[in-house]
Amino acid sequence: MPTLLKVQNVSKHFQLHIQNNKHIPALHDVSFEMDQGDILGLTGKSGSGKSSLMKCIYRTYLVNSGTIQLHTDSGAVVDLATANEHEVLKIRKTEMFYCSQFLSVIPRVPAVDVVAESLTRKGHDHAEARARARDLLDQLGLPQELWDAFPATFSGGEQQRVNVARAIIAAPRFLLIDEPTASLDAKTKDVVIDLVLALKARGTSVVLITHDQHTLERMSSRRLHLEFGRVRELATA
Repeated sequence: MPTLLKVQNVSKHFQLHIQNNKHIPALHDVSFEMDQGDILGLTGKSGSGKSSLMKCIYRTYLVNSGTIQLHTDSGAVVDLATANEHEVLKIRKTEMFYCSQFLSVIPRVPAVDVVAESLTRKGHDHAEARARARDLLDQLGLPQELWDAFPATFSGGEQQRVNVARAIIAAPRFLLIDEPTASLDAKTKDVVIDLVLALKARGTSVVLITHDQHTLERMSSRRLHLEFGRVRELATA
């Protein structure tokens, strides 16, 4: 399969200005490659650098050194470590979606519209987008009476369903997803896994963070294990 992502010698530290510029190391000389259609599971203990690496790929964090080369659908190669903000926003709009562990949305927007927005911003008809959003929320087991309610009032598991639905409905070329099944019951976990695997079958590549062994075993085709911000193992699952 063609290469999708090539990460070379990426290092990241945080500088605490209020503590005499103290440096907190996060990633050290991380390198790996990822093919199109892969689901790469990031593993390691809490604090090992998994979320920092994912946020560097999404460009929430700027790396201190190294390159993160994304091979785009058009055939261009963009270094996300040095790309300007315009390039990064374009890639986020057309190719890459980040589903964090926690739902962050505009208050007083109904759940169905939170999910549908991933389609409407791409130009899809509003009614069609809402219909697809309702269908996805139904598959994920969110009670119908909550579809027009505000997610800020939901439980953690209910918010997780909305968050995952928003990512899946977008059907991005490249999905970064952090703990997608952490707050879900066993039945809904398998629904989420099946939906992500269906995206993979249509060509979506995925970087996954999960501490749930069942989710990891069913989803990941390769695994990258981190310890103290360093790659300790890269292997086929």
